[in-house]
Amino acid sequence: MEKGIESYLQFLKGDQTEMRCIVEAYWDNMLLFTNGYVHNVSDAEDIAQEALIELAVRKPRLEEEHQLKAYLFKVCRNKALNHLKKYQRMVGLSPEAEEFIEDETEQIEQRMEMKESSRLLHHAMLKLPQNYREILYLRYFGDLSMKEAARIMRVTEKQATATAYQARQQLRKILEKEGYSGEDL
Repeated sequence: MEKGIESYLQFLKGDQTEMRCIVEAYWDNMLLFTNGYVHNVSDAEDIAQEALIELAVRKPRLEEEHQLKAYLFKVCRNKALNHLKKYQRMVGLSPEAEEFIEDETEQIEQRMEMKESSRLLHHAMLKLPQNYREILYLRYFGDLSMKEAARIMRVTEKQATATAYQARQQLRKILEKEGYSGEDL
């Protein structure tokens, strides 16, 4: 059993301090995932925080690490999509705001101490369409099964598998275009 689910089970038994361990275990991944939708670190932080609050309030029955991860990513996704619907009419960001967001994302990545190859991969993934980014992130950064990723994305497992294949093909093209080969990553 991993630390995240252990902390959650202790939290359910009444140990409120264990929520801090849950936050430490998942915060950065939730933030990167959510920021992939909203492209605003401040909003991504708010959404990730709301997801953790929902976990604490609803207290769903989760018994395995992958269930906890899947639950948190699903809540983040739904809240991010709701956020985007709410602010659909907003105009594009100023160049200064985009630069600030990039700096914030870089700081998150540094906190996660990503290997250089993971960082290159993450930046290449930002160039993919949203559904491609989402499936790859859930599978490889979120370490979720295809079945769990499909459930979060609200598609069939077969659709998720096909999307993941297409996403990997497009990602490979992007990486090759940028001069990286399989050995570099």
